[in-house]
Amino acid sequence: MAKLIFVALALCGLWTGAALAASALGATTTGASASGRQAGAPAAGTAAGTASTRAEHARVTGVKVLAVGVFTSEVESRSFSPSIADGIRDHARSFELVRRGSTVTAGLETGIGLRYQLTGSPKGAVVVVDVVVRHPKIINPDTQLPMTHSTTQYERVIGDVAHSVWSFDTPGDLVAGEYVIELLHRGKVLARQEFQVTVKE
Repeated sequence: MAKLIFVALALCGLWTGAALAASALGATTTGASASGRQAGAPAAGTAAGTASTRAEHARVTGVKVLAVGVFTSEVESRSFSPSIADGIRDHARSFELVRRGSTVTAGLETGIGLRYQLTGSPKGAVVVVDVVVRHPKIINPDTQLPMTHSTTQYERVIGDVAHSVWSFDTPGDLVAGEYVIELLHRGKVLARQEFQVTVKE
């Protein structure tokens, strides 16, 4: 499949195969609320109680999409994920937007994705975001079964800049067609972006 990239300022996560993305143009955003984990350090003497209370009250209200298009990045670590078409889940950094838009020509070592910020409160709270990519049929190299739907989860920080990118890393990942990337929090769709992908000859 592809890898999914996640970034919160300097942090990022990536799927390999097809890429995940969204942009300010053409992205559909809706609000959602749910609890999450707090990133900040609690005050001395009330660590457990304060952290628990703030986590329970963390609320995601939506997504502000900053850019959508073709990204490049540097992979920091890689792990196996059976829920991703090509089985690869990366953590990456140094994301660079090389071309804006949702109609793209895919090439190796690039990805389609989005740069965004979660809105909500308290700012700095850590919450879990589900990333779903609907893509053309890709054969999983381990199971040898076709997949048209890939999912993973990443932690995001409310208010920080983040990236989610579906990347094309092997020839088997280069499949033309429609790709749809969705960001969800506790079952609520925060953003949805469609891409029309062609492949370089």
